[in-house]
Amino acid sequence: MHHTLMLALLLLTLAAASASAAPKKPNIVLILTDDQDSGTLHRRFLPHTFSALIDHGLSLPNFFTPVSLCCPARVSLLRAQHAHNHNVTFVSAPWGGWDVFNARGYVGHTLPDFLQRAGYATFYTGKYMNAHTEENCESMPVSGFTSSDILVDPYTYDYWNPGFSRDNGPVTVHRGEYSTDLVRDKALGYLEDGLAGNEPFFLGIAPIGPHSWIPHDSPHSPTGVVMHVPAAHPRHANLFGTEQLPRSASWNPAKPHGVSWVRTLPRLTATQEAYLDEFHRGRLRALAAVDEMVGAVVQRLERAGALDNTYIFYTCAFRDGGAETADNGYAMGTHRRQPGKTLAFEEDMRVPFVVRGPGVRKGTGDASYGIVDLARTIMDIAGAQADYVDDGARMDIHGHHEARDAKDASDDNASDARHARHARHALAEYWVLGVEEGIYGGPWRTNNTYRTLRISDTVHSRKTSLSYAVWCTGERELYDLEADPLQTANLLAGLNARGPFADFALLGAESAALLARLDALLLVLKTCVGDTCRRPWSALLPRAQTLQDALAAQYDAYFAALPRVRYAGCALGYRAEMEQPEWDGAWAYVPPLVVQP
Repeated sequence: MHHTLMLALLLLTLAAASASAAPKKPNIVLILTDDQDSGTLHRRFLPHTFSALIDHGLSLPNFFTPVSLCCPARVSLLRAQHAHNHNVTFVSAPWGGWDVFNARGYVGHTLPDFLQRAGYATFYTGKYMNAHTEENCESMPVSGFTSSDILVDPYTYDYWNPGFSRDNGPVTVHRGEYSTDLVRDKALGYLEDGLAGNEPFFLGIAPIGPHSWIPHDSPHSPTGVVMHVPAAHPRHANLFGTEQLPRSASWNPAKPHGVSWVRTLPRLTATQEAYLDEFHRGRLRALAAVDEMVGAVVQRLERAGALDNTYIFYTCAFRDGGAETADNGYAMGTHRRQPGKTLAFEEDMRVPFVVRGPGVRKGTGDASYGIVDLARTIMDIAGAQADYVDDGARMDIHGHHEARDAKDASDDNASDARHARHARHALAEYWVLGVEEGIYGGPWRTNNTYRTLRISDTVHSRKTSLSYAVWCTGERELYDLEADPLQTANLLAGLNARGPFADFALLGAESAALLARLDALLLVLKTCVGDTCRRPWSALLPRAQTLQDALAAQYDAYFAALPRVRYAGCALGYRAEMEQPEWDGAWAYVPPLVVQP
């Protein structure tokens, strides 16, 4: 009996020692800015972000949002789903917002919930979701957080009167205090909690900068709310006094660009151009506080010796390339636009990305991913899993594909596989109101429904980047982003002139064949779920993985016969009956039967 007891104690001691020796799962910090664009991504604007993150991490210029609007994009992050699957498509009811999120049963089934189940302590501070208000923050609590301190409406975008709900409790309004500095202090407090614990931790930090400023007493209606120049802290008030927006080829063009209501925009006046420059300077000043926050977070992790075991994701939206990530992009002055983000242009949907962490390769990558993939990647790092089929793909942030590519460089079959790995796509969707911000912004637009396909591929040894969109108006857009990165020349303008949803055959054989492939891929993606979202070409052609595969002449008749993406009209909200037909797996290509003699 004595020997048995001694043996049991010995086994327990060995098990405890083994557990303590096991490596701790990595910590995860997610910094999510709001409406940041690539024009802000310069070392002179963001010195701390560069020295603490970008110089030590991986930047992905081809990173995209599934919906270029705050609430839907954040739901895609929380759910790792495209918007056509979660159907939260706007910032307020009946199409979106916190109450719609609750009504769809998503509370308890989000990224932080899954991380908790995987053994993580989870913390969050800052902006969470639109229409999460002082009236509903207690009755409809946020799930998945060990502790949270969240901005709530109508105080979310009030830089100097932010209101927070801590742990689903009543709102505390901090009158006369600067929102981003409060988010910084709360984040550092949660960082102390995470560092003091025995569990790995997740910390989400979501300042509002550089979002437009909406005072809490502003009328909150689609026609009444005015989104002002972001408010800076006095310590930053004199920064960037001479900065101007770039006057690129797409800036306030002599001839209109785009389709739908965009094509009717008047040229900006000199007064409006000056206002946009001031708006830009306000955004830079608001970002200065965000930049300081980034430096403080990284410095605290480094001082605690935790930096080497922590992934830090920083997402910010840019224009014309860059390396940060936010919930959506932002545009001013290009294509004659007032401030805004709800279109299918690159500056709206492209939200490049930076990460540093254990084993993350440094530099700039050419792979293409999106917010849905970021959510899946965070779950995979944590050993977490959604309790439904998600749409994301794990991002190659460690360079495993590149290492395999180098090893297999001389193998033709491996070369084909390598090409398939780098051939990527992105889907952007929008169904509700087109929003213009600032004092010159027009009425919110109703004919702003579209689906956009973004292709990154190599075709016949030539780098190929294409943006293809179908609008509810019956118009289509196609841009060759290698030749026309600013999207000034719609290659389908002539087709649109022939009428809504004009026949592709009017383009000529070669152009019609390419367009048929892109349209077919969009047809698959617009209702995709799970693996079909990750490998949509395979739904069409079982052996295809890339655009180059699909361009083989043997498939011309097949693609020509497929139904086209189209809308019955422009309606608010995602309504499947307005977007028929939907992809049917029975339409997949079937090779012709070969009869042996």
